[in-house]
Amino acid sequence: MIYMDQAATSWPKPARVVEAVNYMLTGVSANAGRGNFATSEQASNLINGTREKIASFFGMPSRRGVIFTSSATEAANAVLLGTLKEGDHVITSTLEHNAIARTLYALEQKGISTTKIYRNPVSGVRLERVEEAIRPNTKLIVWNHASNVFGTLSDLDGLSRLAQAYKIKVMVDGAQTAGSIPIHMDDMGIDYLTCSGHKGLYGPQGIGLLLLRNPDEALPVWKYGETGDKSELLPLPMQAPECYEAGTPNLPGIAGLAEGIEFVLEQTLEKIHTRNLEKIETIYENLSEIEGVILYGPPPGIDKVPILSFNIIGMLPDQVGEELFNRWEISVRTGLQSSYWAHEAAGTLPYGTVRVSVGCYTGGQDLEELAEAVETLTLEVKNRS
Repeated sequence: MIYMDQAATSWPKPARVVEAVNYMLTGVSANAGRGNFATSEQASNLINGTREKIASFFGMPSRRGVIFTSSATEAANAVLLGTLKEGDHVITSTLEHNAIARTLYALEQKGISTTKIYRNPVSGVRLERVEEAIRPNTKLIVWNHASNVFGTLSDLDGLSRLAQAYKIKVMVDGAQTAGSIPIHMDDMGIDYLTCSGHKGLYGPQGIGLLLLRNPDEALPVWKYGETGDKSELLPLPMQAPECYEAGTPNLPGIAGLAEGIEFVLEQTLEKIHTRNLEKIETIYENLSEIEGVILYGPPPGIDKVPILSFNIIGMLPDQVGEELFNRWEISVRTGLQSSYWAHEAAGTLPYGTVRVSVGCYTGGQDLEELAEAVETLTLEVKNRS
C-alpha cells in the first residue's frame, strides 16, 4: 500500500516506537505513583523523563507545563472551555480544524463571540486584519500553525507580537507542524500549544499534548480523581501538571511518544521538513502537468507543510479516493478533512478535495505512481465526456 494520509496519522511508525509501546505493555504495565515496587517507579521515571524531553523540544520554561491528553482535540477543549466565559471575544481564522470550529460554535451558544478572519489558502492573512478585529473584550486568539487541508503556514511570530501588544493570550494548534517545523513556545510567545502525538511526532494514537507556557496561571481542572499524590485529601492537589491528569496515564502512548520524539531528533527537524517539502512539491509539479486537475494551496517555492489538496474535473473527491485505493492501493484523504471552514473559504464545498500528505517513509516511486494513477483517471474522464 502507498500511504499518503500522513496528515491524519503517520505510518508506518519507527521500529523504536513500536518496541517502546510493546515493552510497556509486556514488561512494565504498572501505574506510576501508585506503588513502591520497581516497575511503578519505572513508569514514574518514564513520565517525568518524557515531560523533560517535550519541554526541551518545544522550548518551554518548565516541564510542569507539559500535560498529557488523549488528543489535540481534548487539549483544545481544555483551553477553550476553561479560559472563555460569557461576554468574552475570540479571534480565529477560516482555516481552522473542526476541533476548534465546533468548540467555538458550542461556546457561541453560551454568549461567547467569535470573529473569523479570512486566511487565503495560498498566501495566508495580513496581520492588520487581525488587529482590526481586536476588541476590548478579546480574550484569546486561536490559530493553527498550518492548515490540515492546504498546508498553508502561519506567521506565528507576528501574531504573537501583536497579541502581546494588546495583552491577549494566544492558543496555537500545532497538530500539523509538531515534528516538522521548529516551535519554541517561549521565544514565539505561545501561551497554549495543542498537538497530536500520532502525526509528525510519530507516536501512537490516543496520546496528545496540552503545553502551557506558564503552568502557574491556573487553567481550570476538567476532571477529578486520583493523581498518585496526597490520596488522604479529598480536595484535588492543585499542582500542575498532575492536577490535570487524574486517572491512569496512557503509559504505552507516552512511551511511544518519547521514542517518536527521539526519532525526530535523530532525523532532525530541518532534514525532515526539507525532504518532505521536496516530495510534496514534486507531487504538485507532477499533477500541475495533468490536464483536468485543479490544485489548491501554496505552489512550490512557498514554505508549507507536506500537504496538497486537488480535484479532478468530472469526478467527486470520494470517487477519486475509492479509485486510487481499489486500483492502485494508494491511500488518500477525501471530502472535508474535518475542516468545514477551510473548504468554505476555498470554495470547495460541498464535496471538498482529495488530500495527499507525505512523511519520512514516503518514497520517490510512490510519487510517480500517484501521478500516473491520477493521469489515468483524468484520461478516463475525458474519454467518457
